[in-house]
Amino acid sequence: MQWEVEALDPTELQRLVLAAVAPYIDQAVLRDRIAEEERQRRQLKAFAEGGPNRPPGRE
Repeated sequence: MQWEVEALDPTELQRLVLAAVAPYIDQAVLRDRIAEEERQRRQLKAFAEGGPNRPPGRE
């Protein structure tokens, strides 16, 4: 069987891909990685907004 990827609805393509890879994903590791990314985003946002870790005189 052959499929043209462009012929699939993007939502259906996403569902198929996620269903195919889901059994191989360690959910605990994924949660940890997502939490770490969120922590890093907060740090970057605080830095960009002139948070406490930003060196003085840098605009």
